[in-house]
Amino acid sequence: MEARVARSAVGWRAWALVPVVLLALAVALVVSQGDRVIDLVGGKAPPADEFDVRRVQLLPGEIRVQVRNPQHDDLTIALVTVDDAIVPFSLDGPATLGRLRSSTIVVPYDWVEDEPLAIGVTSSTGIQTTHEIAAAVETPVASGRGFLGYAAIGLLVGVVPVALGLMWLPSLRRVGAHWLAAFMALTAGLLTFLGVEALAEALQLQAAVPSALGGTGLVLLGLAASALGMTFLSMRLSGGRVGAAGLALALLVAIGIGVHNLGEGLAIGTSFATGELQLGAFLVVGFMVHNVTEGLGIAAPATRVRVTLWQLAGLALIAGAPAILGTWIGGYASNDVLAPLFFAVAAGAALQVVVEVVRYVARTAPGGLRSGWAMGGYLVGIAAMWATGLLAG
Repeated sequence: MEARVARSAVGWRAWALVPVVLLALAVALVVSQGDRVIDLVGGKAPPADEFDVRRVQLLPGEIRVQVRNPQHDDLTIALVTVDDAIVPFSLDGPATLGRLRSSTIVVPYDWVEDEPLAIGVTSSTGIQTTHEIAAAVETPVASGRGFLGYAAIGLLVGVVPVALGLMWLPSLRRVGAHWLAAFMALTAGLLTFLGVEALAEALQLQAAVPSALGGTGLVLLGLAASALGMTFLSMRLSGGRVGAAGLALALLVAIGIGVHNLGEGLAIGTSFATGELQLGAFLVVGFMVHNVTEGLGIAAPATRVRVTLWQLAGLALIAGAPAILGTWIGGYASNDVLAPLFFAVAAGAALQVVVEVVRYVARTAPGGLRSGWAMGGYLVGIAAMWATGLLAG
């Protein structure tokens, strides 16, 4: 009897592999013979033979251009131009690039600060990829001074305004149940706005990701992984119960806001790294005002529990410190793949915490989710983020 059960178990496992094996054979057949099928319905368009310009660094007397091959066929770097003039160059990497392989072009060139530049990279097939720079500014290099500067900017954008928002906690402790429900709903409104804003940003940035990397799939992966991760964390913090409350819910809100602030720091660091100094300074001021309301959203769930100053400081760091990391990444390692992924993760985290806050309001608010206080607070939260967000737009 046991032998028969064992053979049966082996049998169903073997059958489970059959669809996988057949799928692999079908894919191999399409890859090897797919052109014949395409020829039945029309000619296949030739590849664009264009490079993907990943990053341009302007250093004293030198231009460094990192390019990648997004095509299926190999691409060879044949010619480089600056402002339509052919220039000598050397390569830090191979001249012929396979699919998704990268190389760095080094061009000795005395560029002029604040002047526009047009850099062209021509493949061996004669197709040119052009990257335009509106105003040439030296690319920041890692240094102690710059490292501290980006950290100070991240501190001002993230930690300081969130900490100021947390100072509303003593006032929130004295409000009645209806007002508390309104402020909790306001927290849900804040997070809904942040989540939708981050998702829109992720979808916009994924357009710059080469199709070979599947930008839309990258966004969905980050969104789902973040939401599931926050759900798991919520279950652990609440001891397995459905729905977090008190300090656990405040921690979840802080984490969701922190991931979003990572994206904000990324935007600020990138603007400074690309020479858009006025835009960077404008973003700093705008995000400072914008993020004060986030501190209020963290404070609201903690109004009915005892919270120490150390715990409040920890919540401020969790929500605000990721902005520092974001400015470092944006300033020194800007990447067209990381940016949409970070914003997608931020969207998933924020929207999942909205679910937790809504559950809390449904359990504790007088009148539940249908209460006018809850509905009004939710709308005010969205309106507040929209109004303060205009400064950072």
